[in-house]
Amino acid sequence: MQAQKAIDNLKQLKTEAEQGAMRRNSSEFVARKSKVRSVLIGALGKDHHTLATFDGVRYSLSMWTDSTPSSAFDQAFQRALHRACGVIEAAIFELEDAGTSDDAVDETAFDPELWSYVQTHIQNEDWQAVASQTAIFVEDRLRQWCGDPKGRNDETLVGKGLHANVFANDAQYRLGKEPSEWEGWRGLGMGFAQALGNVDRHNIQRRDDAKRYALGVLGLGSLILTQLRYQHGQDLHGA
Repeated sequence: MQAQKAIDNLKQLKTEAEQGAMRRNSSEFVARKSKVRSVLIGALGKDHHTLATFDGVRYSLSMWTDSTPSSAFDQAFQRALHRACGVIEAAIFELEDAGTSDDAVDETAFDPELWSYVQTHIQNEDWQAVASQTAIFVEDRLRQWCGDPKGRNDETLVGKGLHANVFANDAQYRLGKEPSEWEGWRGLGMGFAQALGNVDRHNIQRRDDAKRYALGVLGLGSLILTQLRYQHGQDLHGA
């Protein structure tokens, strides 16, 4: 989910909770709580601490007896609703702060499906996973979009062989407009598979520049997918 859209949705839901007269256990309350969870997961990831804090809000009394008046439950519900709005406000602040940070990553600069696939790893700053999952995703989409090409013995093509087949000079999905460009794009794809895919899928890399490296892998993978969409969008299988 794009950050600004998440911010707008959270602000609207917070305003509705503050200005509305929601009743505890009402269908309206359950629906809005679910909407907030959905936005938080989409914007921050299911493992983010803000979601855990939101889920930890309790909307009833921790202890009561048969003589506890109904008003006490209503007051506890309103206090919890106020705490939940505070959590939403914190999430909005975090999203707005990330959007103005020098280290923020512009999600619109990458292939949207690829971004969605690795978004949680980026939010968690798991750069090793960003690199490895990018390599996996690009190969998977290449295979699916281009009709699952097979080798001479009808074997499933992977890595370098897959890129060489899909981007061959006489292939339907070659990239570029002339032979030199066909060769360049084919070399780019094969290099991506050999230099990055094999390393990041089969090894745990520990490096000081992990973020810069991962975003480079993400950029190159996105470039290949973007060019495929640009040249062959209507002919890709399931794209």
